[in-house]
Amino acid sequence: MISEVKLKNSGLKGIPIGQAGVGVPNRGSWRTFKPVIDYSKCIKCHLCWLHCPDSAYSIDNKDYPRDDLLLCKGCGVCSKICPVKCIKMEKDPHRENR
Repeated sequence: MISEVKLKNSGLKGIPIGQAGVGVPNRGSWRTFKPVIDYSKCIKCHLCWLHCPDSAYSIDNKDYPRDDLLLCKGCGVCSKICPVKCIKMEKDPHRENR
């Protein structure tokens, strides 16, 4: 898991702390693209979690990022920031009829 010391040393400020998604509307209802993660390529850098503007990522017990599609608005920040390009944005098949 990403350490507090590592976060402090990165120079980033305003890192959200708290429970993701509390009081947040379901953004998944209007998303047209969704992130798809290839875990065989993931290096567990947690940059997707750190940079997601919607706090749609959490870290599982094996240290991998997991996305919550109810919180994700499909902006693609995670796929752009990923250094190994293991996150691809794909059309959400549930939204194709829109």
